[in-house]
Amino acid sequence: MANLEELLKKAAKGKGLVGSGLMSQMVRTVAALDYEDLVKAAPDFLPRLGEVLEARAPEKEEIDVEKATDFMLKYLPKIIKKVTTADTEIKNELAATEDMTFNVKAGNILETCVKIKKGKISLSPGLSEERDFFIDIPTRELLRLMTGEEDPMAGFMGGSIAMWRDGDEGDMTKAMSVLPLISVVLEKLGL
Repeated sequence: MANLEELLKKAAKGKGLVGSGLMSQMVRTVAALDYEDLVKAAPDFLPRLGEVLEARAPEKEEIDVEKATDFMLKYLPKIIKKVTTADTEIKNELAATEDMTFNVKAGNILETCVKIKKGKISLSPGLSEERDFFIDIPTRELLRLMTGEEDPMAGFMGGSIAMWRDGDEGDMTKAMSVLPLISVVLEKLGL
């Protein structure tokens, strides 16, 4: 399996990223890392991937969100399980997080329903009508987060990452109660 450094170089130099297989290779490589290697790789890999994606803005518009979600859900549950079971602090924070259901829309890359129940996280494709709140990250903001131009917690507090919409009822208490979990995970991954 190629290493992340080689794949990032190929992605930066290549003519096209969408349909090239490089994203698949990168995500598979990240998913195959053990927790310690993931923690070591994330602070360098995610900003560099964000830079590559930012340079390919027109390609991102060609992405079919349903296909992208299906692709991401092949690997995200493995990565999330690894992160939430390997680290005691994250495991404890997850156990302390109340049960909830929320939607995550990350640009045109991912639309998923996240359920936290009894200290476990599950993901399902699409957006749920029966949710406590949602997290909406526009594509540009997602890239700013990945490249390190924006601090994730500042994005939540400043409103560039939306947790509710005008006219949309949401449980602000639950939305705020997930932030410590998000903060611990981001800290552990060096983001």
